[in-house]
Amino acid sequence: MLTSASTSMEEWEQSKFEATMNEAIRILSTGLPMDPNLKKPVAGSLDVDSPLCYVREFTEASDANVSDESAAAAAADDDDDLANDKELKQQIEKLNEITAQAFSSSIQLYRALLLRATAQTLLENWSTLTEVTSGDIDRAAVAKESIKPQRSTVSAKCIQKLFESYTSGNSQAWTESWWNLIDADNDGRIDEEEMNSVVDLAIKPVHLALKEMVDLSLEVCPVRTFGLGKDEDAWFLGGETIPELATTYVGHGSSSSKTVIPIKLSWRNRRAELKARKILAKTFAATLVRHFRDQVETPHRLRCIYAWAEKSHQDNKIDSILVDASEDWGAASSIVGRKRYVELQPKISYAEFREVQAKHFPHLDKIGEEILMSFKEDLWVSQGKGRQNKELRRDCALFLLGVSLVDLGIGLL
Repeated sequence: MLTSASTSMEEWEQSKFEATMNEAIRILSTGLPMDPNLKKPVAGSLDVDSPLCYVREFTEASDANVSDESAAAAAADDDDDLANDKELKQQIEKLNEITAQAFSSSIQLYRALLLRATAQTLLENWSTLTEVTSGDIDRAAVAKESIKPQRSTVSAKCIQKLFESYTSGNSQAWTESWWNLIDADNDGRIDEEEMNSVVDLAIKPVHLALKEMVDLSLEVCPVRTFGLGKDEDAWFLGGETIPELATTYVGHGSSSSKTVIPIKLSWRNRRAELKARKILAKTFAATLVRHFRDQVETPHRLRCIYAWAEKSHQDNKIDSILVDASEDWGAASSIVGRKRYVELQPKISYAEFREVQAKHFPHLDKIGEEILMSFKEDLWVSQGKGRQNKELRRDCALFLLGVSLVDLGIGLL
């Protein structure tokens, strides 16, 4: 970790902060696959070096079917049934071995993408991390203290904890790490607008990482694999007729792994493959934009969380104060003692936020799962619209054909 050498009290200025984040992005990008958007897509390509092409084709066997076949094999006395049952078990063991290795490698890839996305998010949100809220400025004015509207440093220790949470933590740990990073005075409390920024920052790296995962998945394995083969099994179990194709996952970077172009597609299939890939990428991008903003209604939920939380700060009451208005109305106003009336909203701690959020905003505890489930539902809606449009075109064609025949008959009379 780049921040492991930093001391617990070290503060980073903007120049060092940006240099460290850029170096983190460079190091993490070295071990990650090339961005698919930078390459010309090859329809029907299959990269057996990537674990994603194995995980994508994983199909879970039905427990009922397996139990029925096992019971039938146990009840049978002839050797053929026992041989079939043994072959089935070997196939299941082979499937589990392949997908288990591929799934483990895919998790490592996703965590690496999350770390790079976190560095990118930090780099793009320096002003958000260092901004001082108007409430803190007014509180400082009451205490006769001078405070700038923008902090000049961020805590290196909090950044280190943030990277550690994205390395092995869950969504709850991500939110808490962003909370501690935003809380510059280390009192455990932040304003409502800072709370909103914490949630937005916690979600953004997941958006970036999942988008790259989807792009990579579409790049390494054909979208229409089942449609091109003669069997319903996955390609690595013999479902596709691909010469000299490895049947076990050898892992990324292995010398025995290779990239295969399995089928030379016709122009029609190649066009359909690229079209399907484009539809999936476009649908997922729309899901990222709409889900938390529109479907989950995150802004509304956050307002409710702040309003319903039992905040200990200021006894959960609005504090009305008078502050010097010389900065707003000119230096002459300070001579006559011009004041302005300000209402200070109470701050909220993470424990108070968590108590209400766990009940009314559980989506924040499973950010990635929420996005992928919404993507699946969007695909269902898209497929339903496609079938509906197909039926509409057929009905319109039949109607026009009927009208044409009637018109032709009338003309012949």
